[in-house]
Amino acid sequence: MTLDSDILPPLERTDNRRTAVEVYEALQSAILSGKLKPDTILSQVEVARSFNVSRTPVREAMRMLQEGGLLSGEPNHRSRVVGFDPNDIEALYVKRIVLEALGVSITTRKMSPELRDELEQLIDALESDEAHQDFGVWQTHHRRLHRLIVCKAGDTLVAELENLERRSERYQSTYKGQHLAGWWQRGEAEHRELFEAMAAGDACKSCELAARHLARTALELLASLAPEYDSSSLRASLKFALAGAASGKNEA
Repeated sequence: MTLDSDILPPLERTDNRRTAVEVYEALQSAILSGKLKPDTILSQVEVARSFNVSRTPVREAMRMLQEGGLLSGEPNHRSRVVGFDPNDIEALYVKRIVLEALGVSITTRKMSPELRDELEQLIDALESDEAHQDFGVWQTHHRRLHRLIVCKAGDTLVAELENLERRSERYQSTYKGQHLAGWWQRGEAEHRELFEAMAAGDACKSCELAARHLARTALELLASLAPEYDSSSLRASLKFALAGAASGKNEA
């Protein structure tokens, strides 16, 4: 296929040493946003031509994308954008349920007035007419919210969760697009309830609410995109996170 310049425009490079990273980030963004559709075939030659770069950084970028599970195939040949895989959805959310619930618990215990105010502003932004009318705006706020609710858990955990969140977005985009107006309502109420628990300093309740929110999202995604898939591992992950929340409550 010939790649449209609107999908992969030429890169505005600032440092030749970072070209592979810039190609990787551009391709990752195009895949996660849905601009590069599942099963799209990519060749090094066409990608290099679109970005106006040599094949060397493209080869390295495509290798990194294969390691991250977004491309399949051989890095020296043509690669394919990975399709919507229920196993991938499950793996993403099994990790997120446990790790994000832990991160939320830690962040709640370290909550500052400044962080509380910033979270409240984000919740308000997610509930605004602008976010309801523009999924891209909602997604930007949503990404920021999920980063902030774990921001006190340490750079390594935050970076891991940010990567999982971005990989989840390609499924969320497809799922939201299949629903009628008002798709945001249940998640909106869950975000508000989670914020209120965090603002009150209730780490155990926050941990539980975060786990339930992610599990509900994952189960709805699977019901929409792969209705016959066995979701028992997701439910087991939720039970594990809830047991941890209950243990923390008993210790308190």
